[in-house]
Amino acid sequence: MKSNIIISFVLLILMALSSCNDKGAEEDQLGNEVESVPPSLQESPDSAEALRLSEREQSELQIKTVTINRSNKEYPVSAPGVVFYDPRHTSVISVPIDGQVSRISKREGEWVRKGEELFRIQSLVFGSLVSDYLIASAEEEYYKGRLERIRQLVKETISSESELAQVESDYNRAVVNLRASSSKLKAIGVSDNEMEKYISMDDIDPVLKIYSPITGVVDGNYVEPGQSVNALEDLSRIVNNKLVLIRGYLNPEDASHIEEGDTVTISRREDRTFLLESTVSSINPGLDEKSMSLVVNIYTETNGARPRPGENVHLSIRTNVSEGIMMIPFSALTYDGNDPIVFVKKGEGIYEKRIIKVMEVGEENVFVSSGLHEGEEVAVSQLFSLKSLSRYDMIAE
Repeated sequence: MKSNIIISFVLLILMALSSCNDKGAEEDQLGNEVESVPPSLQESPDSAEALRLSEREQSELQIKTVTINRSNKEYPVSAPGVVFYDPRHTSVISVPIDGQVSRISKREGEWVRKGEELFRIQSLVFGSLVSDYLIASAEEEYYKGRLERIRQLVKETISSESELAQVESDYNRAVVNLRASSSKLKAIGVSDNEMEKYISMDDIDPVLKIYSPITGVVDGNYVEPGQSVNALEDLSRIVNNKLVLIRGYLNPEDASHIEEGDTVTISRREDRTFLLESTVSSINPGLDEKSMSLVVNIYTETNGARPRPGENVHLSIRTNVSEGIMMIPFSALTYDGNDPIVFVKKGEGIYEKRIIKVMEVGEENVFVSSGLHEGEEVAVSQLFSLKSLSRYDMIAE
């Protein structure tokens, strides 16, 4: 009996010890599970994104890096452009009255100065206008002389005041008629000097001379000698090919910092060595309906008559970004699929592959809007090797 009690007591102690060991084993097991998580699954950004190079790889690759700094330098924005005639130096020549083309003084492509004769239009309407002007001029001269005589007679009490008032009324009416007739001639391009010549002419020549309002080149004649024309019909167009308007079409995001007065480098698309410096003259307030682009206007002189209207050009607009932007060398940029990436140095032999957002890619520099921080170092050599090793590291992991 006594031995049975001792055996039962021993069994109870053994069961208690076994329970404690099982609980400790569970805790150890949980601890082992946490410690056994592979490094590739741990929530460490360095272990997830970073590439660790061995000493041998570091020695063989000899990777060069540069430190990133914010830049307040000029930020270039590239855009396509189209050359147009400068509307301030372009003139469409129209005939003001009905008539017939009797002479074409300038041919297409010829240089013409402001005030030079372009066309002669023979017109009965013009002859009638000149006749009305000569009649009005003669009446004004007649009543002017009569008014002076009546005033003298009134002083001598030979004529009455009522007669003077009548003559003054006739003279004023003659002055109005003369002004009206001369205004009609001026409206169709007749100068004061030409009107003075009409008065001294023995015969009325019903030929209207049309002169160039600007200096430029005859871009095209739309009529031929002997052709009948109607009032307001186009005869020709004169353009000054030394002055052009270039319209640049920009992405609205890229154009957020563009301002009037920014410097523009203009080059022909097929010949980038041709350069022309100018400035942004104005910026349209809304987007172009067809291209959904922001339009900048550049009024500039040409270089040897180039670029020509209708030509496509390349624009590089340099603007200052007041808040500064990240600028990295072009050699630091590569792509992983469609994503622009860089390799950021995180430590000795450790490089992090990071996706960035690119604002503009220039010939030497890349301007980055996000994804980098000031003071970080990026690799500028062996990018292909780093990208290959990073992919191999992912597969191996």
